[in-house]
Amino acid sequence: MTEYRKFPQVDHADAAGELKEVYDDIRATLRVAWVAFACRVLATFPGYLPLAWRAARPNFATRYAERAADELRALALLPGAAPPDPRPRLREGGWDDARIDEVRRALDLLNYGNPKYMLLIAAWSEEIQGRSSGGGDLTPEDAAPIPYGLPEGVGPLRLVDPDEASPEVQALFERVTDSHFHHGASSDYRVLAAWPDYLRLALVEALEPVVRTEEYDATTRALLMRARELARAFPSPAGIGRDALVDSCSPSEIAGLTGLLFMYQRFICDVTVDMVRLKQALDGPEAATASPFPC
Repeated sequence: MTEYRKFPQVDHADAAGELKEVYDDIRATLRVAWVAFACRVLATFPGYLPLAWRAARPNFATRYAERAADELRALALLPGAAPPDPRPRLREGGWDDARIDEVRRALDLLNYGNPKYMLLIAAWSEEIQGRSSGGGDLTPEDAAPIPYGLPEGVGPLRLVDPDEASPEVQALFERVTDSHFHHGASSDYRVLAAWPDYLRLALVEALEPVVRTEEYDATTRALLMRARELARAFPSPAGIGRDALVDSCSPSEIAGLTGLLFMYQRFICDVTVDMVRLKQALDGPEAATASPFPC
């Protein structure tokens, strides 16, 4: 087996100057505990991410964006039989309730943020492909601002670095990417890699039996379609079109950005479904689809 390597990106800890300010503002505006994989990869194009976030920011500071994310989370529940509860197997392996609660807390944070990132990437992808990412007329209630900053008691999530991970964890990352036909492990799996025995159990019992099935692909496709519809209702364009990038990006960079956004709008749908399913296994469908941090 070849050694698993991290896909090119700029991690939050490595960001400086304007990029760090953008990362910090993304996290605080969305009220999420990490900067998404897609954003970290897009940061390798310095002429894009600050402009795109500047367009998105006022739209995502609204109650409409919060409500849209709640709707997408509810749509991410797979039909069919529920996944098995992992707690009996974890307790057999020596886990106590406190350790299980650590995983539960991580899943809550991931499930809160994933639908927001789905909406963000959908808006950016639509705009760069020449379609609308805003222009709607929000009600006063939907236009109202949400609180700025992480929810009370929430701190940044720790992402395991694939380049520094143990061979066991690297093998789990490769298993995740191979089963999904992905190019790299998402932030979510880098978080869950802090508990490799849980991640292995989750893959075997909850995810690998359903990933890339007809039901799974139909659910992710429906999510993407709805995210695109919801993005069009933003009051102003939430992305940057190709014409607006000609002064900051080369033609080859614009082509690369278009392809990356096209890919990541599908990638984030997969990850959203996965984390909702893992929360369902632990706490049931209602907890999996409800907002962990309503505001």
